[in-house]
Amino acid sequence: MERYAKLMIVTMVVAGLALGSGPMVANGQKVCGMNKEGFKACQPSVTAGNPSPPPPSAACCMALNEADLTCLCFFKNSKLMNDYGIDFNRAKDLPVQCNLTKSFNC
Repeated sequence: MERYAKLMIVTMVVAGLALGSGPMVANGQKVCGMNKEGFKACQPSVTAGNPSPPPPSAACCMALNEADLTCLCFFKNSKLMNDYGIDFNRAKDLPVQCNLTKSFNC
């Protein structure tokens, strides 16, 4: 169950990054407990176009730690990932990289 919850976080990170400037996280609203700033903090680590992305920042990990852990995997096969240049596999690795969980599978 914890594994599923962490995966839901990753999915919402991905969704938030994809829609970060859109209505889902506008005007201080949150998606699964993460605001626009949290999604933007994680963006460099999940960008598909970067062959060597940086590890998640402390701000990214804090945002993931504060996120609602029951929200993710929904966007795993979503066209939005490609449209917004987000590598889902990188996104799903964030909780592990932030030491929030030991393993993570969708």
